[in-house]
Amino acid sequence: MLLLVPTGGCPPGGGTATSDDDTSGTGDPAAGTVCERHVACLGVIDSAAQKAADAEVGSHGACWTEPLASQEACVAACIHDLDAAHQAHADVVTCDAPSPPDDAILEIGVALFDPNEPLAEPSFGPLAPGDPLTMVRGGQGLLMFPIALRGARFPIADDPLDYDDPKMPQVDLWLDIDGFNIGFGDHFARVYNYPIPFRPLTADSVQFLYIAIIVPDEISDPKALEGKAAHLWLEFFPYEEASLVRELDLTIVVPDAAL
Repeated sequence: MLLLVPTGGCPPGGGTATSDDDTSGTGDPAAGTVCERHVACLGVIDSAAQKAADAEVGSHGACWTEPLASQEACVAACIHDLDAAHQAHADVVTCDAPSPPDDAILEIGVALFDPNEPLAEPSFGPLAPGDPLTMVRGGQGLLMFPIALRGARFPIADDPLDYDDPKMPQVDLWLDIDGFNIGFGDHFARVYNYPIPFRPLTADSVQFLYIAIIVPDEISDPKALEGKAAHLWLEFFPYEEASLVRELDLTIVVPDAAL
């Protein structure tokens, strides 16, 4: 196994993403997230503005690599702008808002360990495009890349450790590292249907620390990964909502202290 999985039963895979690329003004108003609907609506009523909106809040928009607070602001803006567009263009079905008009949001980060207390609970560190992804040695002595998650606007299991609860969110994830994609599916590491036992972070957000991407035994010289370009891809499946895809281009760092 290239990825550690939490103990307990794993529920079946999550749902699939839905989207609506209709530009004729006749689409399913419930399809896609509110920001995707906003972008699709602009494709009908204001094509000049659609490209910029897609780059910012489309399914692969820049907003979704920002911290949760920034993502919250993007969703609020989408709700406002889509509602305004619907009021002005009530005959355009693509500009109808989804029901409910809400989006799950997710921030990918890393778990930060105290080098003086390797068994202590880690903290959350932000991870942005182009950032270093640092290898660490975990409490069990394994070399790994610890991926942390924060999220909001989706339900979680009443008992965070009840892996049979259908509200338990899941992720599919893979990590590619240039020249070292020796695992299943030609990835450095890959996992599917990984349950995420989120715990409350604030009244409106949750956090999980951490998914451990284990360095395969086949990598006899981990230092060879130093400076390599990496690509992290993650699809998140919240309960009864459209899935989210998040991607980050990163650079591998292998500190001597980890070896």
